[in-house]
Amino acid sequence: MMPTLDKKIAFLKNVGVIHEDEIDIAETALVLASLDRPGVSMQKYHHHLDTLKLNIARDGHNADTAKERAKVLTNVMYNLYEYKGDENFYDDLQNINLMSVIDRRLGLPISLGILYIHAALSQGWNVEGVNFPAHFLIRIYGKNDQVILDPFHNGKILNAFDLRKLVVTISGGNQNLEQRHHAQLGSREILVRLLNNIKIRCLNVSDFDLAINALQRTIYIDPGNVTHKFELGMLQVHTERVEKGKKNLLNCLDLLDTNINGKNDDMKKHILGTLKEIRSYKKQNVFELINGDIDKGN
Repeated sequence: MMPTLDKKIAFLKNVGVIHEDEIDIAETALVLASLDRPGVSMQKYHHHLDTLKLNIARDGHNADTAKERAKVLTNVMYNLYEYKGDENFYDDLQNINLMSVIDRRLGLPISLGILYIHAALSQGWNVEGVNFPAHFLIRIYGKNDQVILDPFHNGKILNAFDLRKLVVTISGGNQNLEQRHHAQLGSREILVRLLNNIKIRCLNVSDFDLAINALQRTIYIDPGNVTHKFELGMLQVHTERVEKGKKNLLNCLDLLDTNINGKNDDMKKHILGTLKEIRSYKKQNVFELINGDIDKGN
């Protein structure tokens, strides 16, 4: 039986309260995708995820080093199933929806990375997302080594030179490779980044309904981050959903502790200013307040 909308939302809300290690990242991404494809059964997508596991198990049972494991992932994901980055229509929202990614075998770094992580975790391999700017990467560990893979570019292993070159290309020469670019991203953060890709692209084309949907789903899976509710409230006010926006902004005020850091002080000032002048709220200001890491073409 196909899960109802209420059951899907309940699933996402549960993701928001369980421990990071309990999150099934691929299943959560599938549920998020299914919200935008109502009436489409998830059965064949579950079957495909199971098939990925079987193929990785067949080819990777003796893979002990990180390079061996990376080779197995690349052989299955790229050589067998032909998953690759969509360089022709990079900003197409189909590249973010995991159901469409599986159908088309095309995606963004973040969506392809989720499939790579799912496949690696199925074998008990230690794998994690990498907080690289504007281009999601994954790191896989062997018994005594580790490598970084680029799911968008056919699972290519990236060395230090490749990483420096990539960050320069993405930033237009304005950034150098820094230690923070190697930082781990947990499952919840990866899912938030996936939704950021929808949110920002929708804002860029003034599709406010889809941007609001993406923010609401982000709140389901990451309810402890007040920034999401702040962005939702500001966007709702901006798009004349004033009462809903006021409610969310007032809720933000209840959650904020202005003694924690300057960022929260700034957020509170924006909220109070918006509530005070809500009738004359300037629409263009909201875009300066909504952000998030997304994948960008290079």
